Amino acid sequence: MKKYLFTLISLFFAYTVNGQVKNPNLNDLIGTEYAFASAAAEIGTRDSFLKFVADDGIIFRPNPVNGKTFLSNAQKRTGLLSWYPAYAGISHNGDMGFTTGPADFKKDKDSSAIWFGNFSTVWQRQSNGEFRFVIDMGISNNKPMEQYIPFKYDTANSNSYSLRRGMNRIKADELFNKDKELTLIISKIGVASTYKKFINEESRLLRDEFFPIVGTSAITDYLTKNSGTYTFNPIGGKISSSKDLGFTYGELTISDADKNNYSKYNYMHIWKKVGKLWIIIIDVANKLETK
Repeated sequence: MKKYLFTLISLFFAYTVNGQVKNPNLNDLIGTEYAFASAAAEIGTRDSFLKFVADDGIIFRPNPVNGKTFLSNAQKRTGLLSWYPAYAGISHNGDMGFTTGPADFKKDKDSSAIWFGNFSTVWQRQSNGEFRFVIDMGISNNKPMEQYIPFKYDTANSNSYSLRRGMNRIKADELFNKDKELTLIISKIGVASTYKKFINEESRLLRDEFFPIVGTSAITDYLTKNSGTYTFNPIGGKISSSKDLGFTYGELTISDADKNNYSKYNYMHIWKKVGKLWIIIIDVANKLETK
């Protein structure tokens, strides 16, 4: 199967200069991601996730569950899960952001990796000003043929974020409607033509067995070759207080042209507002096993 490999060279746009994060809120988010990964090496994957998951954080096992509840009851397992952020973004108000990048798993720190994938995580400021993740989802892929470029964290530029009193959490109804709009338009003009209206060159499609598929051309090419009728059923999500970044998650059904055969997936959309338009920045889907 053809793999889509990309080199993250010019990802940083207005947020970075010479690869260094300059937005202090984004810098703070990247620092949290690195602390999260470091904790996994020090105290183990389960305990690290417990430390950094929000009280209402969602993980997929395989269906969406409350991460804190699930992990509190899960056994601690051996092995080392490693990862780092290769691309990230932050809302205007700095209260919500996302990270994505490569990950691998080793039986122990001295052995070679036996699993490779890519993660995507949404983070939200908590009442104490710290970031905790509110949803985490990823995919599996083959061993990368070249290394992704990591974001650099500037410890001297850590953010002194001041909490805004009365900051309201915005309901995700607007983004639920965008998922439903996707379903409606796909039924009329097809999945590739529809996605082309909701993505840009920043957009990333994460699918098992593929490296991240990046940009309008690569995504529409993939969807043209993997067409079908897509039906999104959103069940949860959030929007930042500045109403320019958010996410939805739920169940995706992909049917063939005659709707005789179908497959079920969990999905997550990370949405970013560009001008007046909502754009899908990251689209992740994991196929569910049929009983």
